[in-house]
Amino acid sequence: MLGRVPFARRTLFAERRRAALAVAGVAVALLLVFILDGIFAGAIQQVTAYIRTSRADAIVSQQSVRTMHMSSSALPPSDVERVRGVAQVAWVAPIRYATGIVVTPTDRQLAYVIGYQPGRRGGPRSLVEGREPRDGEAVIDRVAARGLDVPLGGRVQILGRPFRVAGFSSGTTSITNTIAFITYRDFGRLRGSAVSYVLVGGRPGTSPRALRDTLAAALPDSTVQTRDEFVVREASIVRDMSADTMQIMTFVALVIALAVIALLLFTTTLAHLRDYGIVKAIGGSPAQLARSVLVQALWAVALALGFAVVLALGVAGLINRFSDNIAIVIEPSSVARVAVGASVVAVIGALLPVWRIARLDPAAAFRSAL
Repeated sequence: MLGRVPFARRTLFAERRRAALAVAGVAVALLLVFILDGIFAGAIQQVTAYIRTSRADAIVSQQSVRTMHMSSSALPPSDVERVRGVAQVAWVAPIRYATGIVVTPTDRQLAYVIGYQPGRRGGPRSLVEGREPRDGEAVIDRVAARGLDVPLGGRVQILGRPFRVAGFSSGTTSITNTIAFITYRDFGRLRGSAVSYVLVGGRPGTSPRALRDTLAAALPDSTVQTRDEFVVREASIVRDMSADTMQIMTFVALVIALAVIALLLFTTTLAHLRDYGIVKAIGGSPAQLARSVLVQALWAVALALGFAVVLALGVAGLINRFSDNIAIVIEPSSVARVAVGASVVAVIGALLPVWRIARLDPAAAFRSAL
């Protein structure tokens, strides 16, 4: 009978207001998970934006250095010429890199400082205002400039030296830091002649992996990675630094969802004890009744999950539209993880009602309902 009648769904939605409130409560808890995951994914995209949007096919760094974030790399200038001598190389862009602070009279901003050769690759992906820097000048992100209250042509201090702002870039400011660009020569005067990284583009028909392997053979004392490999490792180190905090916050959200699901199923079970008693009296087995409660839990989670995804996409769209330095990215992998976690939560939340139904005496259920 339970296979022919949608008993679980009808029982769950017999009181639509209660069911709607419960589903909304679960959806809000899952929405919190989506937003936390989305902020984290967006921050990773922002932090890796410079390398991720680079046209480089391969990146050369100091031996065993595989990231820019929380890393320091130093290569001899002669390595740049060795890279140029590789037959598969189309172009070479050496850069100098350090972590610093952009300082104005009123504020300051943590920054990655990149020294590059203007007119060549290695600089900002796009200039939205102004021009590339000359010696004594810098390009900073327009979002950072707005926060620092510095106009085009204004003065900032980078690596302890004053620079005039020659241009504004875009897409290089996150919730934690920004990127400032100065000339290769200025950086060398301030921090020495060492090269931090060498961005390399391959000739047409040369795959990034083939270029990587050729460069690795030519520079055995350096580390060579494809751009995608570099981005993956850069994202991994950022993720590892924040993993504990994110896991705690996600766990709290799932606990809230578990509590709401358990409360929903328990109150629904109590409200329909007579119905369960009738089904048990006419031959329904405890296993069938337990399956009915589990199906109710999965129904509640499925509806809440769909509602939460729609809400998360809406919230992400609004924040991405009106916020310059916070990006929320709802990834399919995040939806899949939350769906699996919510399903586990649903099963756990169904345990107490299942235990109550397994011990249900039909006669007692009739008496309690009268």
